[in-house]
Amino acid sequence: MKIKIESDIFEISKRVKDIDENYYIVFDTKKNKYELHRYGQGGTYSLTCPYDNLDSRFLDLIYSTDVRFIDNIVEDIDKNNEIVEKKANATVTNQTDYMLREIYAFANNSSKELDEKSAFSSIWR
Repeated sequence: MKIKIESDIFEISKRVKDIDENYYIVFDTKKNKYELHRYGQGGTYSLTCPYDNLDSRFLDLIYSTDVRFIDNIVEDIDKNNEIVEKKANATVTNQTDYMLREIYAFANNSSKELDEKSAFSSIWR
């Protein structure tokens, strides 16, 4: 059974109307979860609240998935991709640095530290 939520302690049911007047919240008693629904689309179901209680996190989730805020969503994705790319590049650089130092030590049959003045020159001594 689904119960339409008309009011709640944090007024989330009213605040979703500020996002879109066609939104409404129901409580699914079988799943024990809150759901967001919207009039005017094929089916009314939009998404299930991943939290046990209705609070501002649910509103944040609704904002973050609303198509009208696609520019913000794409911007967040781009920022995340930049962070992931920088971490990947740093990892590759660190691994390459380590491997070059190991190759240098092996090529010189020694375990001494890398002499950067002569290690990267074209003349081997």
